[in-house]
Amino acid sequence: MNNQRIVELTLLLLAAFITLATVAVAAVAEGANITWACIPYLAVLLGLWGISHMSLRKWAPTANGLLFPIAALLQGLGLAFALRINPDLLLRHLVWSAVATAGFIAVLGGLRDLNQLRKFQTPLGLIGLLFISTPVILKLSDGKAGSSRSFNFGSVAIDPSHLGNLCLVIFFGAWLASYRSRNTAEHLGEAERLDGDPSRFVPLIGAWLVTSVMVIFQSDMSSAFVLIAIFLSMWWVAVGRPIDLAVFLAAAAGSVLLAVDSVSELQDRFAAWTDPWSNTEFGEVISRSSFALAGGGLTGTGPGEGSADWISGATDEFAFIPIAEELGFMGGAAVLSSYLLLAGVGLRLATTARKEFESLLAIGIAIFFASQAWAAIAVPLRLLPPSEISLPFVSSNGSALFTCIIALAFLLKISETVPNTSDRTEPFSRIAFKSRGTA
Repeated sequence: MNNQRIVELTLLLLAAFITLATVAVAAVAEGANITWACIPYLAVLLGLWGISHMSLRKWAPTANGLLFPIAALLQGLGLAFALRINPDLLLRHLVWSAVATAGFIAVLGGLRDLNQLRKFQTPLGLIGLLFISTPVILKLSDGKAGSSRSFNFGSVAIDPSHLGNLCLVIFFGAWLASYRSRNTAEHLGEAERLDGDPSRFVPLIGAWLVTSVMVIFQSDMSSAFVLIAIFLSMWWVAVGRPIDLAVFLAAAAGSVLLAVDSVSELQDRFAAWTDPWSNTEFGEVISRSSFALAGGGLTGTGPGEGSADWISGATDEFAFIPIAEELGFMGGAAVLSSYLLLAGVGLRLATTARKEFESLLAIGIAIFFASQAWAAIAVPLRLLPPSEISLPFVSSNGSALFTCIIALAFLLKISETVPNTSDRTEPFSRIAFKSRGTA
């Protein structure tokens, strides 16, 4: 058996123990409504983890052994807290988990070469733009601010904006790979300087337009922050021009100032950000979150002893609050460390990937996890204006869970192609570009 799979299995057993222990402790808490009926749900979740592990053994035996257990631990904590806060979400959560596992297996078994994604660069970019524009479309169709971000099919709500972000990550990786190759060739003296080519501004202009639409028409600073963080991380590695970066940030700041000055919904969100007591629509949940976090202290109130059911969205965009309240500062720090480790492993894989596209894709996915987690935690901590953004893997939002697990599968495929070599430059062939005017 490969060492990575041994590490993965060991950590999965640890994640299962932590999940079951959290549920067990919460079940004996005073006022808890957890019965023996939860056992089948937990068994199904552990079974899905086992299926995913066996799929990795079959189709990606040398993939990194840390990534999947970290995601499983976060998913298990999310299910444990959803079980206590709102048991009605369990069936829907497990259905989405099963769908996500099917997608996970499809990526591992069906996508033998990640470069196949580059063939669909343009369609994926268009799909990504369409999906992240869903809130704008729904708002225009409803004709009112604060409209739902999801399409509702009976009791099932689908928010395609999360999948849209992943499509844009793939699109950006394919688009910027050529710029990184040219930048490398310029450094080697095999191509003319990119500074004289105005086409380098096209990605920046495109990203600025997309984020401006999100801020002005969606009033969603958190989603705009996530998209900017993803794009700038990938763009900086591929192009890395400080002057271009300064111009882009100035243009983005101008869009934010224009939106704050002219969009009433964004003004309300900023007012709730600066003074939560002044706005009951957006500020009440932030005020309640502050009390919950303060009550958690260093070690927490204990699983099942918190007041998370007092907070709207405690299983979705405010999923960090019950964790930090019941597990305390130490538990919240452990969750933050999990996301940090997840992003760190992704960035480490980017430095050793065989191809430019794989490297940029790994960077994009790592920052996708890190920035979305930071934004979801920053809102209740009043570091960002109020918005609806889900905590990766922990949230009960099925669309977000599906997208994160698919992104994790891509990252695992990248880790499986990373060569075992001590020479970091060995996997890259020397890039030969002919300078203009040479034969």
